[in-house]
Amino acid sequence: MPSAPNCGLRIGVAGLAAAALLLSAAAGAQATVYRWVDKDGHVHYGDQPAANAQPVSPNPLDGHGASGSSSGAAGADDAAKQLAECKRKSDDLARFQNAITITETDALGNNHEYTAEQKEQLVAKTRQYVADHCAGLAPPAAAPAS
Repeated sequence: MPSAPNCGLRIGVAGLAAAALLLSAAAGAQATVYRWVDKDGHVHYGDQPAANAQPVSPNPLDGHGASGSSSGAAGADDAAKQLAECKRKSDDLARFQNAITITETDALGNNHEYTAEQKEQLVAKTRQYVADHCAGLAPPAAAPAS
């Protein structure tokens, strides 16, 4: 009767090299990747932040990281989406600042009126978003005055 195969753990030189490679890759994965848009609307990525850079996830599976938008069209699409979001947030900020009261309606139709303190917090949070995400982005071209 043949003997049972040896099921003991054997790690050779190749196994140790592979483990070292995995550990070094995991250590390198902790590096921060930054994304920014230059004055011409071009999207850039790097490990050193520019003036308006934002940290991004380098995970190619999430669709939002550095590897998720490697083509020029995807980069332009991301820049257009970011510009549209900045326009929306800037408009929200103006509305929030000028509103006497702010009332929010949830999905069930329930209304919640913000207190003065909650309104101030909403304005501060929106202002911070605009400062963090929209600095240096060119606003959309305004329609010519008639």
